[in-house]
Amino acid sequence: MKLSTLLTFGLLFLGLNAAIAKARIPIPYGEAQKIIKITDLPDTEEFQLEDGRYFDIGKMYTISHIVWLPYSNTDAIITGYVDDETYVELSPEELKEIAALAKVEIPETVTASFFDRLGGKIILGLVGLVILYGIYASYFGKDEEEATEEKSEE
Repeated sequence: MKLSTLLTFGLLFLGLNAAIAKARIPIPYGEAQKIIKITDLPDTEEFQLEDGRYFDIGKMYTISHIVWLPYSNTDAIITGYVDDETYVELSPEELKEIAALAKVEIPETVTASFFDRLGGKIILGLVGLVILYGIYASYFGKDEEEATEEKSEE
């Protein structure tokens, strides 16, 4: 019975894998750059770009993900935030000048968000544990025949 259960899971996996391949359903993975605003700056000439847009202070880092769940990320750096896809590189001296001009507090260090640092790892780990438990239970679990034999012996 154990072998037939394992064989059934194997055939189901292969059939599902073939169906996904035939349907050409992409599994999203790769790297993505995240830029998040952390401090709002006033819209004045000092903080205006050449194209007329204004920038704020943000943090930028790159995440590696599989099925939209991040499993690793780079160290976050402080940048000028323009929008979710555009940033301005700023040196530590420029950040100090900006903080003095705008009279705002800019943090010296920043980190990636909780979900980008740990959330994806936790979810991927739990999914892995569920899959391992399913394999363990199907392979080492009692067969129905063994369970009925034990009940009849008692």
